[in-house]
Amino acid sequence: MMRQCLIPATLVGILFVSCGCSGKQPVMLKAKGKVVKGGSPFIPDDEDVGLQLAFVPISADGTPPRNWYVAEVNQKTGEFTTTGGHNLGMPPGKYRVAVELKKDRKDTLSGKFDALHSPFEFEVSEKPEEMVIDLDEKPLPDKPKPVLVD
Repeated sequence: MMRQCLIPATLVGILFVSCGCSGKQPVMLKAKGKVVKGGSPFIPDDEDVGLQLAFVPISADGTPPRNWYVAEVNQKTGEFTTTGGHNLGMPPGKYRVAVELKKDRKDTLSGKFDALHSPFEFEVSEKPEEMVIDLDEKPLPDKPKPVLVD
C-alpha cells in the first residue's frame, strides 16, 4: 500500500518542480535590427572579420550590469536578433549596444563603440520596433577615470 502511494506522490512532485513552482518567469524578448554605415547595410569586407553586438543593461541607479545579452548577427546583411543566453532573448529595459568588429580577437574599431563609448541606446519592450545602429554616429566622450584616495 505504501509503495502504491509513493509512486503517484513522487510523480506529482516531479511535475510540480518541472512546471516552475518558483513563480512567474520573466518576459524575455528577441529584438531585431540592422547595422548601417552611410545609410547602407554594414557588411564586413573581410571574411576573417566578424561583427559582434552585445546589449548592456542601463540601470536607473547606475549600478554595473550583471548580465550582457548577445545578438546573432547576419554577416552578409548586417541584420541582427538579440538571442541572449540559451537563445531565450533578454528582459525588457534600457540597453546600450556595444559594437565590435573582430579580427584575430582584436576590435578593429579600437573600442570606439564599446560598452562605455557606444552612443547606441535603446528601450527594449514588447512592442516590436526595428533598431538601427548607424556606425556613422560619434562615440560618447571618454568618461573620467575614478581617482583613488588614500
